Amino acid sequence: MLHDHVACFRDDDDPSVREAALAATALLLDDPALASFVPRCADAVREVLAASGDSSYRWIARVRLAAWGEDVAGLVAAERTRRTDLDRARELADDPFGAGQEEAVRLLEEHPEDTAAPERLRGRHRLRTASAQDIPPGPSPRRPTAVPGSRPGYGGPWRIAREEERAEWAFTPYIGVGPLHFGMELEEITSALGERPAVTSSARHGADQRPRYADCIESGIRVLFQDERLGCVAVDALTGPQVRLDAVPLTGCAPSEVEAWLVHRTTRPESLTYSVAGDPVFAGLGLALRSQRAGDIVLTRPLFLLRDWLDLWHSLPAEEWGLR
Repeated sequence: MLHDHVACFRDDDDPSVREAALAATALLLDDPALASFVPRCADAVREVLAASGDSSYRWIARVRLAAWGEDVAGLVAAERTRRTDLDRARELADDPFGAGQEEAVRLLEEHPEDTAAPERLRGRHRLRTASAQDIPPGPSPRRPTAVPGSRPGYGGPWRIAREEERAEWAFTPYIGVGPLHFGMELEEITSALGERPAVTSSARHGADQRPRYADCIESGIRVLFQDERLGCVAVDALTGPQVRLDAVPLTGCAPSEVEAWLVHRTTRPESLTYSVAGDPVFAGLGLALRSQRAGDIVLTRPLFLLRDWLDLWHSLPAEEWGLR
């Protein structure tokens, strides 16, 4: 009944209404009972939603098309290119002496801020949202640096990988990190990493067992699932890959340094929240910073998340909170 009421707005004259109705329809078609409507909706999702000016709608298009068995490699590549172009345009627009500032400003005007993406998680009293007053004035803090790591022959429980031992990964918010992209199933992750998980945890859903998370020890990551698809990547602070943002390391650093740098870098203060454990969560980046013990010090354990994982307390398994 809800599908029928929403679907009638998919041909509305107002483009914003049309996109919203199509996005709602695509999400409703996750229900197996509505599978017969998928062929009628898939083309419109690709033609309209995947080309939307709103990143939330484009994300819905990629996730639903992938779930329907459609090839989304081109959409993922296009999103990465779009993000790169917009980031470069923002840099040029802020440089009055740089070549191309006028073109950069024009590009940004043609791509306004997202309208459908939630600015904050509303009605969640357990999360504290940062306000403008939380952003300290003055110049940005110094860029964080990763700890140097332990000597190669060190065999204790707190062995920290050295810089040359870590893989170098990049990430695109809400798209993926390193060779992984959100929406992958466990077998796809295994193929991308070239590694079988050493530890897996499953939960029963009716007669089926669905994976909750898997630890890939050699790669130094934990992958976490929602409905059998990748929704979160946690990077081990001691042995995980070095993930960088603007060439700045996020893995294995002093938590206060990375948090301070990201807070000053954040252009939309209301996108910053804190979990009940005091972990900063940056909704604009799909990034949360947890801490992981390494002997007498703590280091950053970055988590790369989809939007519906931003409420860490209710999204992460108990084993993640018990990590030391």
